[in-house]
Amino acid sequence: MSSAPPDLPSSFGARAALLLAVDPRGLGGAVLDHPVHEQARLFGSLVRAWLPTGAPLRRVPSSITADRLYGGVDLASTLAAGRLIAERGVLAGADGGVLVVPMAERLNVSARTAVCEVLDYGEITVQREGIADRHTSRVCALLIDESIDEELVHPALTDRLAFTVRFDGRTSEELEWMADESEAHHFERLVHDARQRLAQVHVDDEWASALCQTAEAFGVDSVRATLFALRCARAHAALDGRLAVTEADAEKAAALVLAPRATRLPPPPPPEPDEEKGDDQQPQEQDAPDQPPEPPPPQLEQPPEPPESEQKDTDDDSTQPTPESGELLRDAVQAALPPNLLAQLLQNSTAGSMQGRVGEETPNMLRGRPRGARSGLPRGGARLHLLETLRAAAPWQRVRESAERAKGGSGTRPRVAVRREDFRIRRFIEKTGTTVIFVVDASGSSALYRLAEAKGAVELLLAESYARRDRVSLVAFRGQGTELLLPPTRALARAKKVLAALPGGGGTPMAHAIDAALAQSLATRRAGSAPLVVMMTDGRANIARDGTPGRKQAEADAVAAGARFAAQHIPAMFVDTSPRGEVVARRLAESMKARYILLPSADAKALGGLVRTAMQMAEGGA
Repeated sequence: MSSAPPDLPSSFGARAALLLAVDPRGLGGAVLDHPVHEQARLFGSLVRAWLPTGAPLRRVPSSITADRLYGGVDLASTLAAGRLIAERGVLAGADGGVLVVPMAERLNVSARTAVCEVLDYGEITVQREGIADRHTSRVCALLIDESIDEELVHPALTDRLAFTVRFDGRTSEELEWMADESEAHHFERLVHDARQRLAQVHVDDEWASALCQTAEAFGVDSVRATLFALRCARAHAALDGRLAVTEADAEKAAALVLAPRATRLPPPPPPEPDEEKGDDQQPQEQDAPDQPPEPPPPQLEQPPEPPESEQKDTDDDSTQPTPESGELLRDAVQAALPPNLLAQLLQNSTAGSMQGRVGEETPNMLRGRPRGARSGLPRGGARLHLLETLRAAAPWQRVRESAERAKGGSGTRPRVAVRREDFRIRRFIEKTGTTVIFVVDASGSSALYRLAEAKGAVELLLAESYARRDRVSLVAFRGQGTELLLPPTRALARAKKVLAALPGGGGTPMAHAIDAALAQSLATRRAGSAPLVVMMTDGRANIARDGTPGRKQAEADAVAAGARFAAQHIPAMFVDTSPRGEVVARRLAESMKARYILLPSADAKALGGLVRTAMQMAEGGA
């Protein structure tokens, strides 16, 4: 690979800041992955300093409302003037500058839609509260990812930004170096010249093809990613003083844009065909010794060799792609892959599917995360949103004053005339907790395999449940029926007492177990929580619904119970606890629409990790 230019930083994060300043509109922005506050502040201030003079920097809190983003009624001016006066929103105010979004993983739907609109079209359209206007909003967005556990910045946002910046030690040092007064003027001039040169930079079609092939090899399906890589290569060439994209530019673009988006490792190259072909042709040549030798090919007249100067220029031209260009770009991406990518790919490769969702966000009028306001009366516990109420009433003050005078009203009037239709009440969004319902086979066929692992997994999940507002329940089945050993709880001490006395032995009443899982799940839903069922059994049912022994009828009853369970769209995971996997267990999982997992040998920690992964998938993250 080509070495970095000596006057440019070597870390990906510091170089991404320079590239964003060269082409802020074309590259969109960057996701800053868990930076320290000072790192995020320094990154944003550098990008802003390198943009044209007067570029603004606006911060968008994750709880911002649509009227602050798009703009709306200027309350103070409207009340003072008695007529509608509009104010510009944050997005219009950030035109030509930097938009910083802390805690971007918590950005609400309306704000997320507004940011996506700005990144796509470079303008916003305001049509609300009697206002119809359009504002230019060409921004460079910096989304600060401060997510914990299953929280993620929405894919609609990350897909519209070119870079994901991870702050290691070298990145922080180089950002501080570039912000130093002795270097600030040099980089400001470097970016300015590159921005002037950008429109003249040419990229060969073969380099574009090589970037597309590299994206396909690493499972990058988004068309935007390939476009960002092309723009990044052009900006990198302009930054380094070139008017054509070279191998170094394409390598840096692939590493900066494609590597963070990789979802798989490229397949190994096919075997060389020359050796196999040579081995196959050898016997044919020996079998035909009597054939006359083929005449030599006719000698063609060779063209004259170019002068030495032209030949040297052609050899040194690194802008022309070679057949090995795709492999070079693959090597660049593979070297820049995050170290935990392989573990993530393996974690996402579990077989099967799971219906339903857990941990959904539900509207609430009393508590939760603020989500703006809506028209309504402050009664039944609903809380008045005073500012939005005044905004709704402000445009109508002159009309209402004229109407009051026409009725012959008194000269004195309230400073603000508020009507019933002006009232706005606060809206909240509350994330429901999850109740993991373990349905454990305690019969003789499974007791030896998984009772200890189930006990350990329940204790591990309970230890982590307080911060997530999750609960755990335990149902055991054996003999002729089921038993609710642990009602939904977050109390770890209570659970340990029950788990210590968990019995084992007897028949396997699968139909009763699935019915009990369904009943407990529906009760959990009625209580306002989201159920997730974890069925742990080998599936070898031998007790029918009426209590009589017999595998055939018991399996038929279990499949029918599974169909009733599936009709309620409850997310479930079916853990086959048999040593080698049972066909009937997979059939039961399919009837329940549950995710089938064979766990022939695993400890409680592994089982707990599988349950946490299932919870994240059911929340819509996978």
